[in-house]
Amino acid sequence: MNRTVYSSILLTIVAMTVVSPVEAKLLKPSVNGEEKEILIVNSKRRLYYPIKSDGLQYSLEGPMRLEFISRYPVLKKNKKSHPFQYRIVLDGSDTVIVNHRYKIQKSIKSVQHPKHQYTHSGNYFINLKKGQHTVELLEGKNQNYPVLIRVITKDFETLGKGKTILAPMVHQNAVGLITGNKEINYYECTSNLPLQIETKGKKTLRIMSRLEFSDSMGKEESYRLRVREGKKVTGTFYFNTERSPGSEIKGRLDKVPGKWRSCDIPVKKGKHTYSIEVADKDKTVLTRFILY
Repeated sequence: MNRTVYSSILLTIVAMTVVSPVEAKLLKPSVNGEEKEILIVNSKRRLYYPIKSDGLQYSLEGPMRLEFISRYPVLKKNKKSHPFQYRIVLDGSDTVIVNHRYKIQKSIKSVQHPKHQYTHSGNYFINLKKGQHTVELLEGKNQNYPVLIRVITKDFETLGKGKTILAPMVHQNAVGLITGNKEINYYECTSNLPLQIETKGKKTLRIMSRLEFSDSMGKEESYRLRVREGKKVTGTFYFNTERSPGSEIKGRLDKVPGKWRSCDIPVKKGKHTYSIEVADKDKTVLTRFILY
C-alpha cells in the first residue's frame, strides 16, 4: 500500500513510543552504507547517508521508534524552498512516500563538499512493533541530487507519577473501551473531525491512540496522526497496529480496537492549544490524552 506524506514546515523532534526516550542512537544501514557525508550542524559533526539508485536497507528488531532526518543538497544560492522526496518500504510491502519542501539552512556545512548548501531538516517518524523488520529507503523521482538521511532510534524508560488526563475542548461523548474489567474513555478522531487539546507547560503531552478496525480491514493496518499548533505542524506520526484480542468498544460490536500506540509532544512553558487529526481518510482513531 502506498502512502504519500507532505511537509513544508520544520518539524520539532518528538518521541513516539509507550515510554519516554532517554538516549538516541544513529543506525548504520546493513546494505549500501559504505558511502557517507559529514555535515557540520551547530558546530557538531553529523553523519548522513545518501539515498542513491541502489537505496539503503536496515535490518531491525522491534519494538522501537524510528526518526528519519533528511536534507537535500543545493549547489546554487536560492532563497526559494526546495522540494525533495524519498520512499520508505516497510518489510518489503508497505510503502510510504515522504515529500518535504524546505529553504536553505545557511549554517550547515559539508566536510566533503564545502561549496554545497543544504536545506533545513525534514523529520518523519515511525513506530515498529515487536519482531524482526526490514526498512528500505529508496530515492525519489525527478531529483538532481541524492537526499541525505540519518535514521535514529532511542532507548526508553518508564513513566513516573504526576499524570493528568485531559479531555478535548470540543468533543462528542466519550467512547468506552473495555479491557479486562476496566472501561477507559477515548475520544473519536478522524480526518473530518479533529480534536483540540489545551495544555499548560512546561510538560509533555502523551497521545494514546487505537485504530478502529471494521470487518473489511485486515488483521494489521497502519494509520497517521498529524498534530498542529495553529498553522504549524508539530509532527506527523506513522503507526503500525493490529487487532486487540482482549479489548472491545462499548456499543460497537461490529468494530474492534487496535492495540494502543502513543506519541509524545514536548509542551513548552505557557498555554498551548494543539489540534489532532487523522491524516488518512476513512479511518477512525480513538484517542486519549495524558499530560505529565
